[in-house]
Amino acid sequence: MRMSNLDILSRDFWKDNRRFADLFNTVLYDGKQVILPEKLMEADSNLSGSIQTKKKEDVFVERRADLIRKFAGDSEYAIFLLENQSHIHYGMPLRVMMYDALGYREECAKKKRENKGNAVYANRDEFLSGMRKEERIHPVFTLVVYYGEKPWDGPRRLKDMMVDMPKWMEKSFSDYSMNLLEIRSSEHAFQNEDVSRLVYMIQHIYRKQIEEMKKECADVYVKKDVIKLAGVITENEEIIKYAEEHKEEEVLNMCEATKQWEEEIGRRNTNNIINMMGVRKEGEENLAPEEAIERLKLKEKTEGEAKGKAEGILEGKENEKIEIAEKMKAEGFDNVLIEKLTGILLH
Repeated sequence: MRMSNLDILSRDFWKDNRRFADLFNTVLYDGKQVILPEKLMEADSNLSGSIQTKKKEDVFVERRADLIRKFAGDSEYAIFLLENQSHIHYGMPLRVMMYDALGYREECAKKKRENKGNAVYANRDEFLSGMRKEERIHPVFTLVVYYGEKPWDGPRRLKDMMVDMPKWMEKSFSDYSMNLLEIRSSEHAFQNEDVSRLVYMIQHIYRKQIEEMKKECADVYVKKDVIKLAGVITENEEIIKYAEEHKEEEVLNMCEATKQWEEEIGRRNTNNIINMMGVRKEGEENLAPEEAIERLKLKEKTEGEAKGKAEGILEGKENEKIEIAEKMKAEGFDNVLIEKLTGILLH
């Protein structure tokens, strides 16, 4: 996968506060419009910090989040952190816990620095804590967006990473769950059109549902960054190429964007059919279907298997043609293409 492109494109896509707000509202709050785009504020994505050991040595921990926003709504403010994930990470709950902890630690460290400079401690407990009794920190919410084609089979909470524990031990275990959006199987109803179209394209490309896209999106136009990000996420070179060829256009037709992809699938299908014929010579990459048909006819004639001229692409014994048609159907080839190339009518 084009990792650098994915990192850049995904960050740029979610920088739009309308998309960012809809993502969190839909996944975390069941579609309620509680996070308002106009009230989102940029925040430093650097979660670095130093942790002091018992030997008074500082251990520096550095982590840069993909995207962080502050939101001041009903509360003073809350922090929302987006983490893009293209592959399954089997330590993700711990990783998320560390992101959140670094965010909390940084805020506490800031309060300690301010308190120390102002000498506002009321007693020894506050002095040793570095924080005053009434001081509070702000909540952090991390959402992991997983773009991969494989189902997420990794842990979803800290407990999933643990060895088996007896019931009495589980009872006192402090678990830590993470918020995960698995785009490939998401059934969320996103309200932002760009987010909704991105999820739609990713899911249909992974499922190779070209015909459904053609029927449903004949007159649908979407922003170019949606098309390109969908192509990069799914590693679809044809869709990426289409977006790059239309640099001057801001919106693109979804069906047109998938046309080159459809043509490429057609070429691959034809190639697979030719391979099934067994007429390709060693080292021969490009073999025209017409030439493959002629070679098959000659092969069957030589072997005495032909019972006469057949009008389809695969002349020969009827059971051989049926067998090839069944194999093609099992591989997911289009019925019209199977009938055209084998002469077998599918019912």
